[in-house]
Amino acid sequence: MMRFFWLFQLEWCLRLIVAAICGGLVGFERKARLKTAGTRTHMLVAVGSALFMLVSKYGFFDVLNRTNMALDPSRIAAQVVSGIGFIGAGTILTRHHQIDGLTTAAGLWATAAIGLAIGADMYVIGIAGTLCILTTQTMVRHIKALRNSSRYLLQLQVTMTGQLQEMDKLPQQLADLGCATIKMAILSYNPKNYTLSLMIKLKKHTDPTTFIRKMSALSHVKSIDVIDL
Repeated sequence: MMRFFWLFQLEWCLRLIVAAICGGLVGFERKARLKTAGTRTHMLVAVGSALFMLVSKYGFFDVLNRTNMALDPSRIAAQVVSGIGFIGAGTILTRHHQIDGLTTAAGLWATAAIGLAIGADMYVIGIAGTLCILTTQTMVRHIKALRNSSRYLLQLQVTMTGQLQEMDKLPQQLADLGCATIKMAILSYNPKNYTLSLMIKLKKHTDPTTFIRKMSALSHVKSIDVIDL
Protein backbone atom coordinates (compact mmCIF):
# COMPACT_ATOMS: atom_id res chain seq x y z
CA MET A 1 0.00 0.00 0.00
CA MET A 2 2.76 2.41 0.95
CA ARG A 3 4.57 1.52 -2.26
CA PHE A 4 1.65 2.70 -4.39
CA PHE A 5 1.36 5.81 -2.24
CA TRP A 6 4.96 6.81 -2.93
CA LEU A 7 4.66 5.95 -6.62
CA PHE A 8 1.76 8.38 -6.91
CA GLN A 9 3.67 11.05 -5.00
CA LEU A 10 6.75 10.68 -7.20
CA GLU A 11 4.66 10.83 -10.36
CA TRP A 12 3.04 14.05 -9.17
CA CYS A 13 6.47 15.48 -8.38
CA LEU A 14 7.54 14.57 -11.92
CA ARG A 15 4.66 16.63 -13.28
CA LEU A 16 5.86 19.64 -11.30
CA ILE A 17 9.40 19.20 -12.62
CA VAL A 18 8.23 18.91 -16.24
CA ALA A 19 6.01 21.98 -15.79
CA ALA A 20 8.98 23.91 -14.37
CA ILE A 21 11.16 22.94 -17.34
CA CYS A 22 8.51 23.95 -19.88
CA GLY A 23 7.88 27.25 -18.10
CA GLY A 24 11.62 27.87 -17.85
CA LEU A 25 12.07 27.43 -21.60
CA VAL A 26 9.39 30.00 -22.35
CA GLY A 27 10.78 32.35 -19.71
CA PHE A 28 14.36 32.03 -20.95
CA GLU A 29 13.31 33.35 -24.35
CA ARG A 30 11.58 36.30 -22.69
CA LYS A 31 14.61 36.99 -20.49
CA ALA A 32 16.88 36.93 -23.54
CA ARG A 33 14.65 39.64 -25.00
CA LEU A 34 15.03 41.68 -21.78
CA LYS A 35 11.33 41.47 -20.97
CA THR A 36 9.73 42.14 -17.60
CA ALA A 37 8.84 38.52 -16.80
CA GLY A 38 11.78 36.14 -17.19
CA THR A 39 12.76 32.56 -16.43
CA ARG A 40 11.85 32.45 -12.74
CA THR A 41 8.46 34.09 -13.23
CA HIS A 42 7.42 31.68 -15.97
CA MET A 43 8.70 28.69 -13.99
CA LEU A 44 6.72 29.76 -10.93
CA VAL A 45 3.58 30.29 -13.00
CA ALA A 46 3.90 26.84 -14.61
CA VAL A 47 4.66 25.04 -11.34
CA GLY A 48 1.90 26.89 -9.49
CA SER A 49 -0.63 26.07 -12.18
CA ALA A 50 0.38 22.40 -12.18
CA LEU A 51 0.14 22.32 -8.39
CA PHE A 52 -3.33 23.84 -8.43
CA MET A 53 -4.39 21.22 -10.97
CA LEU A 54 -3.00 18.40 -8.82
CA VAL A 55 -4.80 19.67 -5.73
CA SER A 56 -7.98 20.21 -7.71
CA LYS A 57 -7.87 16.74 -9.23
CA TYR A 58 -6.49 14.60 -6.41
CA GLY A 59 -6.66 16.66 -3.23
CA PHE A 60 -10.11 15.59 -2.07
CA PHE A 61 -10.05 11.81 -2.47
CA ASP A 62 -10.47 11.38 1.28
CA VAL A 63 -13.92 13.02 1.31
CA LEU A 64 -15.38 11.67 -1.93
CA ASN A 65 -16.84 8.58 -0.25
CA ARG A 66 -18.79 10.56 2.30
CA THR A 67 -22.57 10.65 2.07
CA ASN A 68 -24.13 13.60 0.22
CA MET A 69 -20.69 14.85 -0.81
CA ALA A 70 -20.25 16.14 -4.36
CA LEU A 71 -17.17 17.92 -5.70
CA ASP A 72 -16.24 19.62 -8.95
CA PRO A 73 -12.62 18.59 -9.65
CA SER A 74 -12.10 21.49 -12.06
CA ARG A 75 -13.16 24.20 -9.63
CA ILE A 76 -9.75 25.13 -8.19
CA ALA A 77 -7.94 24.80 -11.53
CA ALA A 78 -10.49 27.08 -13.18
CA GLN A 79 -9.48 29.94 -10.90
CA VAL A 80 -5.97 29.89 -12.39
CA VAL A 81 -7.31 31.16 -15.72
CA SER A 82 -8.73 34.32 -14.17
CA GLY A 83 -6.07 34.68 -11.47
CA ILE A 84 -3.18 34.74 -13.92
CA GLY A 85 -4.64 37.93 -15.37
CA PHE A 86 -3.41 39.90 -12.35
CA ILE A 87 0.18 38.83 -13.01
CA GLY A 88 -0.15 39.47 -16.73
CA ALA A 89 -1.53 42.96 -16.11
CA GLY A 90 1.62 43.79 -14.16
CA THR A 91 3.78 43.20 -17.24
CA ILE A 92 1.81 45.57 -19.48
CA LEU A 93 3.16 49.11 -19.53
CA THR A 94 1.88 52.24 -21.26
CA ARG A 95 4.87 54.36 -22.19
CA HIS A 96 4.90 57.38 -24.47
CA HIS A 97 1.39 56.48 -25.64
CA GLN A 98 2.66 53.03 -26.65
CA ILE A 99 1.62 49.72 -25.08
CA ASP A 100 4.43 47.34 -24.20
CA GLY A 101 4.31 43.88 -22.62
CA LEU A 102 1.27 42.35 -24.31
CA THR A 103 3.27 39.43 -25.72
CA THR A 104 4.84 38.71 -22.33
CA ALA A 105 1.41 38.84 -20.65
CA ALA A 106 0.00 36.45 -23.24
CA GLY A 107 3.02 34.19 -22.72
CA LEU A 108 2.34 34.05 -18.97
CA TRP A 109 -1.29 33.19 -19.66
CA ALA A 110 -0.24 30.43 -22.05
CA THR A 111 2.39 29.18 -19.57
CA ALA A 112 -0.35 28.79 -16.97
CA ALA A 113 -2.25 26.65 -19.47
CA ILE A 114 0.86 24.51 -19.96
CA GLY A 115 1.15 23.99 -16.21
CA LEU A 116 -2.52 23.00 -15.98
CA ALA A 117 -2.15 20.51 -18.83
CA ILE A 118 0.93 18.85 -17.34
CA GLY A 119 -0.64 18.83 -13.89
CA ALA A 120 -3.57 16.95 -15.41
CA ASP A 121 -1.17 14.28 -16.78
CA MET A 122 -1.43 15.63 -20.34
CA TYR A 123 2.31 15.66 -20.97
CA VAL A 124 2.14 15.60 -24.76
CA ILE A 125 -0.29 18.52 -24.92
CA GLY A 126 1.79 20.54 -22.45
CA ILE A 127 5.09 19.94 -24.24
CA ALA A 128 3.48 20.58 -27.63
CA GLY A 129 2.07 23.85 -26.28
CA THR A 130 5.54 24.85 -25.09
CA LEU A 131 7.00 24.22 -28.53
CA CYS A 132 4.19 26.20 -30.16
CA ILE A 133 4.82 29.18 -27.87
CA LEU A 134 8.57 29.11 -28.49
CA THR A 135 8.00 28.83 -32.23
CA THR A 136 5.60 31.77 -32.18
CA GLN A 137 7.90 33.98 -30.13
CA THR A 138 11.09 33.22 -32.06
CA MET A 139 10.24 32.42 -35.67
CA VAL A 140 7.76 35.26 -36.13
CA ARG A 141 10.42 37.68 -34.89
CA HIS A 142 12.95 36.26 -37.34
CA ILE A 143 10.46 36.54 -40.20
CA LYS A 144 9.87 40.20 -39.33
CA ALA A 145 13.62 40.77 -39.14
CA LEU A 146 14.08 39.14 -42.54
CA ARG A 147 11.35 41.30 -44.02
CA ASN A 148 13.03 44.43 -42.72
CA SER A 149 16.60 43.29 -43.34
CA SER A 150 17.22 45.98 -45.94
CA ARG A 151 15.84 48.77 -43.74
CA TYR A 152 15.94 49.98 -40.17
CA LEU A 153 12.60 50.64 -38.52
CA LEU A 154 12.67 53.54 -36.08
CA GLN A 155 9.92 54.69 -33.77
CA LEU A 156 10.58 58.18 -32.46
CA GLN A 157 8.93 60.75 -30.27
CA VAL A 158 9.99 64.20 -31.45
CA THR A 159 9.34 67.50 -29.69
CA MET A 160 9.39 70.51 -32.01
CA THR A 161 9.22 74.24 -31.41
CA GLY A 162 7.23 76.79 -33.36
CA GLN A 163 3.92 76.47 -35.15
CA LEU A 164 2.32 73.33 -36.53
CA GLN A 165 2.99 74.59 -40.05
CA GLU A 166 6.64 73.64 -39.56
CA MET A 167 5.53 70.02 -39.38
CA ASP A 168 4.68 70.08 -43.09
CA LYS A 169 8.37 70.53 -43.93
CA LEU A 170 9.50 67.58 -41.82
CA PRO A 171 8.72 64.70 -44.23
CA GLN A 172 10.87 66.17 -46.99
CA GLN A 173 13.66 67.04 -44.56
CA LEU A 174 13.73 63.48 -43.26
CA ALA A 175 13.61 62.07 -46.78
CA ASP A 176 16.72 64.08 -47.60
CA LEU A 177 18.43 62.40 -44.63
CA GLY A 178 17.65 58.89 -45.88
CA CYS A 179 14.15 58.20 -44.61
CA ALA A 180 12.10 55.95 -46.91
CA THR A 181 8.61 56.21 -45.39
CA ILE A 182 7.07 58.16 -42.55
CA LYS A 183 4.00 57.69 -40.37
CA MET A 184 3.33 60.76 -38.30
CA ALA A 185 0.85 61.62 -35.53
CA ILE A 186 0.49 64.55 -33.15
CA LEU A 187 0.66 63.49 -29.50
CA SER A 188 0.41 66.88 -27.80
CA TYR A 189 0.37 70.57 -28.70
CA ASN A 190 0.76 73.93 -26.98
CA PRO A 191 1.60 77.40 -28.35
CA LYS A 192 5.34 76.95 -27.70
CA ASN A 193 5.98 73.41 -28.92
CA TYR A 194 4.33 70.17 -29.97
CA THR A 195 5.20 66.48 -29.81
CA LEU A 196 5.02 64.04 -32.71
CA SER A 197 5.07 60.27 -32.91
CA LEU A 198 7.07 59.14 -35.95
CA MET A 199 7.42 55.71 -37.52
CA ILE A 200 10.37 55.81 -39.90
CA LYS A 201 11.99 53.28 -42.22
CA LEU A 202 15.56 54.11 -43.06
CA LYS A 203 17.07 53.20 -46.37
CA LYS A 204 19.71 50.51 -46.53
CA HIS A 205 23.20 51.62 -45.44
CA THR A 206 21.73 54.54 -43.46
CA ASP A 207 23.15 54.43 -39.94
CA PRO A 208 20.41 55.05 -37.32
CA THR A 209 22.74 56.91 -34.94
CA THR A 210 23.97 59.22 -37.67
CA PHE A 211 20.41 59.78 -38.87
CA ILE A 212 19.21 60.78 -35.40
CA ARG A 213 22.17 63.11 -34.93
CA LYS A 214 21.45 64.86 -38.23
CA MET A 215 17.75 65.02 -37.43
CA SER A 216 18.51 66.65 -34.08
CA ALA A 217 20.33 69.40 -35.96
CA LEU A 218 17.22 70.31 -37.97
CA SER A 219 15.59 73.62 -37.21
CA HIS A 220 12.66 73.50 -34.77
CA VAL A 221 13.64 70.03 -33.50
CA LYS A 222 13.90 70.39 -29.72
CA SER A 223 14.37 66.78 -28.59
CA ILE A 224 14.19 63.20 -29.88
CA ASP A 225 13.32 60.11 -27.88
CA VAL A 226 13.89 56.70 -29.44
CA ILE A 227 10.92 54.52 -28.51
CA ASP A 228 11.93 51.46 -30.51
CA LEU A 229 14.96 50.59 -32.64
